[in-house]
Amino acid sequence: MRIMGRMSSHRTVETNLDSELRPRRKKRSRLGFVIALLVVLVVLPGLCLEIYLRMDRARLDLWALTGRSVGANPMKQWAQVDAFSAYRGRAGRAGLGKSINSHGFISTPELDVSKPADTVRVVFLGGSSTAGTGFDLADSSTWPWLVAEELSAAVPEGTQLEFINAALGGYSTFESFGRLWSRLRAFEPDVVVVYHGWNEMYYFDHTEPERLVEWRSLADGSWTLDRMRSSTTMLNPWWVDHLLRHSQLLIRARLRLEKSLDGLEGEVGGEKPLTADYERKGLDVFRFNLQLIQNACALMGAELFVAKQATLIVPGLSEADRARCRYEYHGFDHDAHVAAYHGLYEVIDEVVPASHVIDATPLSGQSAVFADHVHLTTDGARQLASLMAEALSDSVTPEQ
Repeated sequence: MRIMGRMSSHRTVETNLDSELRPRRKKRSRLGFVIALLVVLVVLPGLCLEIYLRMDRARLDLWALTGRSVGANPMKQWAQVDAFSAYRGRAGRAGLGKSINSHGFISTPELDVSKPADTVRVVFLGGSSTAGTGFDLADSSTWPWLVAEELSAAVPEGTQLEFINAALGGYSTFESFGRLWSRLRAFEPDVVVVYHGWNEMYYFDHTEPERLVEWRSLADGSWTLDRMRSSTTMLNPWWVDHLLRHSQLLIRARLRLEKSLDGLEGEVGGEKPLTADYERKGLDVFRFNLQLIQNACALMGAELFVAKQATLIVPGLSEADRARCRYEYHGFDHDAHVAAYHGLYEVIDEVVPASHVIDATPLSGQSAVFADHVHLTTDGARQLASLMAEALSDSVTPEQ
């Protein structure tokens, strides 16, 4: 009986212990499930994205971006120095479905330097909004690619249409002219289309009159992609940077918090107060460069079209849309940007015959077609392509 009593007592103790431990086991099991779920839903995707960014995108140096050190220019990942246009694309992949062909042209199929018989060649000059960067578009979604597809259907049977996207992020008419006369003339273009505007305003900042004299140069007068300009600070230093600097994913998240990634397309300065006006001499520079392009096209027998660039920056823009615009890149405010665009349009009307001006401004101010101040969404690129193709259709003939 005593033995039976002891056994019963042991069973009772074990039952009591088991009943006490069971909730703890359930809690541990639930905790383990939550941890496993977090790993599957957060950690693994984040790790995969980190690997992808390291393999496919330009490496970002947070210490260089915050001015703590002079680091390699991020442009070096996709560009190389060019003697006549500052830089050109580095052949290969450019990330996110984009490519750069063997001649350094972004989002452009491979083509021979010598133009085949019965072929019409169209060249597009511009900055990131033409290259399809800033807000990255795949090759086949860029508006020059889409224009070429539409124009190919317009050329007579037996005629082939080829195109060159000679734009790059950060290009202004300075770089486009250099690339046109030194490189593109060898490809014998029949039609040249200029789509510039936003990047012209980098030398419209009257608080930095030396900007034009020092264009694309370092303090010693040289030009290189091996390092960033020592005066360039794209981000304000944060204490948390010490935790973020080793992750490309976290650095990009940090960039998104402070400013748009399209700032890496050109050479921008840090934050500064915005002025209420812009340097009007910048319009003279634009006029001069446009005339140089015009004369170069005449010498090589190419028909020139100049487009009035579409932009989100218009009078009466909502505060929400103004917040998407990067006015600090040029140092002047919204109203001054509106006036500067108007000034650029007036120069185009003054220099270019009306029959060869393409007005893309019907797209301006439409929030849905812009990713920011000037870069088009996929739908915006389609709309611009239709507008451009209609204006160019009569010029893509064998006689031209």
